[in-house]
Amino acid sequence: MGLFSKEVCVFCNTEVGMLKRSKLATKEYICNDCKRKTNYFARMDYTSKEAAQWMMDVLAQEEADFEASFDNAENRFQSAERSFKTWDLGYLRVHYRCNTRTGAFQINLDDMSRYEHIPVFYFDAMIPYEFEAENSNLADIRRNEVVDLNADYVRVEESKDSEGKLTSCTLIIPYNDICIREVKLKGDLRNEEEKDAFYDLAERINSDRKSWLNKGIFDEERKNKMQVRNLGDTAAAVLKAAVTGGSVEEAVKQGIETANDIEEGKVRQGFFGKLFKK
Repeated sequence: MGLFSKEVCVFCNTEVGMLKRSKLATKEYICNDCKRKTNYFARMDYTSKEAAQWMMDVLAQEEADFEASFDNAENRFQSAERSFKTWDLGYLRVHYRCNTRTGAFQINLDDMSRYEHIPVFYFDAMIPYEFEAENSNLADIRRNEVVDLNADYVRVEESKDSEGKLTSCTLIIPYNDICIREVKLKGDLRNEEEKDAFYDLAERINSDRKSWLNKGIFDEERKNKMQVRNLGDTAAAVLKAAVTGGSVEEAVKQGIETANDIEEGKVRQGFFGKLFKK
């Protein structure tokens, strides 16, 4: 097919031109109308058809659950455990909202108004990746390390021109999701003083994550989610072992051990597979 030919959206079967579609990792196409039902921060070239469908199925419920988490607090003190503020990152306006009781947060940009849902992120999935080649099938394998309670995972990168003048900053949130490797918020700067807002927001998110971790909340709903994620992570580890010649048996064994630890409550609230043993 030619570059300017129309392609069929794999979800709605609509024929669309190159300016109204994106190519998925599985080589199918998704039209802009269907893409609006997914996560704004998801890169379609990293996203399979199944992953895109998963986003369409769960985003609305996650957004509703996030709103309900404020209303379902047991007392007024828990209800107040929210953080909402707007930051101007250069020319980029960012609305940040967090519930440190549940470990969930939202990032909303003015540019996201064309999307149907404001995505919800979770601190237990905020973990660095072990990046490989961009075209590697194993590029989304996460680091095999214990979560550091005191680590500041959110960071800021500065960009300068050839004369050494600061021109922009990018706030980077590492994320372990089937569709999102990291969230990047880039803003061009009018002056160097504007960089402070990037570091302020990074500090707020890091601080909220630590506050949530220190609360040690571990309810049945989160345990179930961790079991589901551990199942997927075990499958990925088995695939990596099979491809690289590693021990499939050991990958399965570790997955079972993690599942047992989660079930027995031997894991504090944190990223599944990155255990805080009691």
